[in-house]
Amino acid sequence: MRNTEERVLAVKQRARELERQKRIRKGRIVTACYAAACLLLIIGLSVAMPGVMAGMPEGEYAYFGTAAGIFDRSGGFGYVLIGLLAFLLGVSVTILGYRLNLRNRLEREDSEDGDD
Repeated sequence: MRNTEERVLAVKQRARELERQKRIRKGRIVTACYAAACLLLIIGLSVAMPGVMAGMPEGEYAYFGTAAGIFDRSGGFGYVLIGLLAFLLGVSVTILGYRLNLRNRLEREDSEDGDD
């Protein structure tokens, strides 16, 4: 038979375990939503690119000077598009790194709490 202190300790431990499981579940949902949003962004850009390329003048790639510059004669639009894509990639990698760091920190805290 347990005394009162052991019961209180068991209840607190169970509450910590439930809170940890709740954080893990919430983190998985956020990560899944983030991955879905990135996938939708990539698919959307993939669908939009043929339209962008169709709007370019015919014969754009007739000489080797345009081999490395896809948007060579389209003015600043190509630079803006590449800049936006680079920015989105940077934001995505930053958010992913932050989420992984946060998850690792929470797991370390949980393991330290479990050792007590």
